[in-house]
Amino acid sequence: MPAPTGEEVAFERCEDAGAFAELSDSLCARIAAPLHPDMPNAGSLDLFVRKFPAQGERVGEIWMLAGGPGETGQSYFTEIEGFRAALPGYDVFIPDHRGTGQSSRLCAGETPGSPAGTALAGEEFGPCFGEIWQNADRTTAFSMTNAAHDLDYLMDELGGEGRRYVYGVSYGSGLAMRFTQLRTVSVDAVVLDSLVPALDDAEHDLSHRSHTYDAVGLAVIARCAADPVCDARFEGGVNAAFNQLIVEIDSGERPDLAEYVPGGNLKHALGMMLDTPQSRALIPDVLKLAIETPETLPAFFETEVTPAFDLFAAVQAYPDTAFSITLAGLIGESETNRRPEMTAEDVAQEEAGLGFTSSLTTVQTFTQMPLYQRDSYFDAPYENLPPILVLQGDLDPKTPLAGAERHVADMREAGGDVEIVVVENAPHAVWFFAQTCVQQSLDAFFNDQSPAASCSLDQAMRPS
Repeated sequence: MPAPTGEEVAFERCEDAGAFAELSDSLCARIAAPLHPDMPNAGSLDLFVRKFPAQGERVGEIWMLAGGPGETGQSYFTEIEGFRAALPGYDVFIPDHRGTGQSSRLCAGETPGSPAGTALAGEEFGPCFGEIWQNADRTTAFSMTNAAHDLDYLMDELGGEGRRYVYGVSYGSGLAMRFTQLRTVSVDAVVLDSLVPALDDAEHDLSHRSHTYDAVGLAVIARCAADPVCDARFEGGVNAAFNQLIVEIDSGERPDLAEYVPGGNLKHALGMMLDTPQSRALIPDVLKLAIETPETLPAFFETEVTPAFDLFAAVQAYPDTAFSITLAGLIGESETNRRPEMTAEDVAQEEAGLGFTSSLTTVQTFTQMPLYQRDSYFDAPYENLPPILVLQGDLDPKTPLAGAERHVADMREAGGDVEIVVVENAPHAVWFFAQTCVQQSLDAFFNDQSPAASCSLDQAMRPS
């Protein structure tokens, strides 16, 4: 009888497998990995991986990389059944990046046993950031490059035979590309869902997130203007009404909106509504109410807008799902934000006149983390790339299509075999909203065929 493989020894039934039907056959492993892959004596950390075994005869494996930085692998769980059905012959591995979920965290306040669990709350903030600064050498080891080394290490330790793919969403797509630069294990292809801009793209980086939101938001306004019924709802047309509303907000003439809008900022609320097709469709309604009857906005957000985010809210049912603001701040300041020197005043001045904005750009100005040095992989030309499939929505408010297209051009210039599928009307994280389209694209790509250059969200909308 053959000896058990490393993965058979490492994995066992997950503790929460009985709590959720979609996790019922999942297996979990916690494995020690080098804290600094290039420094053998620097100690170790724990990495957590969940495995969903192949349904049917196994032909290979696919590794799913969550976004952020700061998201846990649990972000995939609500839709994991559809993904497994689309790839029945593949083991699906979902790791928690270092610094997230059940993997080692940046401070004790973010661990499951702390008062607020893996989230930070109240009096936990001060001690956590004190710990982060006191252990700066450890903190700066939680870099994008080291997370990519983790993936390489996990594949080597836990992976099996057969075909091997990597599927990264958002920040996970950037992490997947860093992995292609340093990997020692072989992969057959990489799928990039909502591809982040290249790190040297100073036009589409995180400091320009509000500009990306605004460009997509204006496209939504333009569609309303092109629809006679929608446009007629606003005196003088939606464009004039929207522009006047933004002028009034920027000039301080509409302080009442802070009382009626969740978070107190209508521009941020409108930006948030671009994240799902259901909430995006409600933007003309919110504008109409903000202009004419703002006192009715709280009830409208509660009964109409909030349910449009049920897909995202469902993730909170899983344990240890809290987003790591510390990891996001560390990697954002060190690497993915090209303008970390911006102040809150700079952001406010730059975003005056925009109608759709993101709170992230201001939050970044308050983040104070010990930075790590950008290494040789930062901005380095790609080489020896595996085949790559990019899935990109043309109404993505976070990783813009223009940024993805430029990034694809960089890959192709390096000799990469890259296919891009533009999903019409899709927002961020295509898989969660256009599963039929994604499945058809994967089927073609994994069988060495060219997928269709585009597909429509309207024909591939996930069930409500």
